[in-house]
Amino acid sequence: MSHQGIFWNEEVETMPPHRIRDLQWERVKERLDSLGRKAAFYRDLFVEAGIRGHKVRDWADFRARVPFTTKERLKAWRERTRDPFCGLLCVDSRRLLHLVRTAGTTGVPTLYGYTAQDLEAVGEWGARMWVQIGARPEHTVFAGTFGSWNAFAVALLEGLRTAGVARYHFSMPAPGEEVFPLEVLSQWMEIQGAYLSARPLWHVTEKYGPRLRELLPGFQYLLMAGQHVTASFRKGIESYWGGRLCEAYAMTDAGMPCTHCTEQTETFHFPQDAFLVEILDPETGEDLSGTGRVGEIVVSSLQLEGTPLFRFRSGDMGFTTAEPCPCGRTGLRLGVVEREAHGIQVGEKLIYASDVEEVLYDVPDLFLRQYHLLRQQRQPQNKLRVRVALPPGSSEGPLKAKVLEHLEDRLGVPAEVEFLPEGDERFVAAYKFLRVVSE
Repeated sequence: MSHQGIFWNEEVETMPPHRIRDLQWERVKERLDSLGRKAAFYRDLFVEAGIRGHKVRDWADFRARVPFTTKERLKAWRERTRDPFCGLLCVDSRRLLHLVRTAGTTGVPTLYGYTAQDLEAVGEWGARMWVQIGARPEHTVFAGTFGSWNAFAVALLEGLRTAGVARYHFSMPAPGEEVFPLEVLSQWMEIQGAYLSARPLWHVTEKYGPRLRELLPGFQYLLMAGQHVTASFRKGIESYWGGRLCEAYAMTDAGMPCTHCTEQTETFHFPQDAFLVEILDPETGEDLSGTGRVGEIVVSSLQLEGTPLFRFRSGDMGFTTAEPCPCGRTGLRLGVVEREAHGIQVGEKLIYASDVEEVLYDVPDLFLRQYHLLRQQRQPQNKLRVRVALPPGSSEGPLKAKVLEHLEDRLGVPAEVEFLPEGDERFVAAYKFLRVVSE
């Protein structure tokens, strides 16, 4: 393992692309064989697709014959069989040491299990993730999560442990839990990094503001998940914290950790020795991987042994590029585009929540104010309707005129702005901010 420079596992992270592809192919073939024997869900799925006993010959054969896994099919299996693991379990259940689940925002959460071997692998991937954003063994990091019930939280914590980085872990839903690492711990030791998901990051930044630079003079990097990061949000956050803001794409179903690196924040690195990522046209099935064209992100786990997913249709849209990264890591990089659910069709233009945020957060009085877009049932709608939290002490009239002017000028559509009181419950759902609300 490399503890110097910018790599955790330099051999794997800088492997030539053709060697990565060869390694993935060997693991794909092994995984097809093992899933057909060990996982009841895949045994049935492969029989239905007519690939029992069939040796997949090459990548074209793989794409043509191996079926997809969908959330709907997994949930249907669970409801029919009453199997909490949806037929994915490949080991004796007594070997499972840690259970994780999805958020359940679209229904009953899906349950997955990690073995000791899985936790070791997750620690390896998490270590790569932390090192690629700047963490080093001599650093101290604080991480505020909502527990360790999801795969990304496990990767965060196991990654810090594996990389030998001192961590202070606390639970964010408890009010004021961030006080200790920020105000007390920082008096005794220098803190170089932190992890907070979108909503806690918003609260902490709003609470401390410019004091963050005073409390954390040696701060270098901040990792965030749970929200698309816009340029205006990044600029404002980095001005308060004094360190780089790196985004994570937390794919909790597949358990694949993805983050930016020290050199760029446009695309994500992911462990390609452990996950196959395909970009497929959702209508035609055409393989768009490596072309930079946008399609659905499909993920296969090549190393997890407990409850692995294979050819899992994420529902997220993105692209992969083979362009070399300035950091020196090789292979494909993943870009994730805004979800269609975060967009509003106004006339002939599709406006995303991130487009609106870029405009709002460029207005100094509105940085970190909560907002959402109102989507009418019938699309397209004739106006962009935006609700924004009114800053304390602000005069609504002049501010509304300024925001309307900026929105219409930069987005090119008619707009309407309504201010709500700060803390209005219509801005949040559970631990997430709502960005689009349907009427």
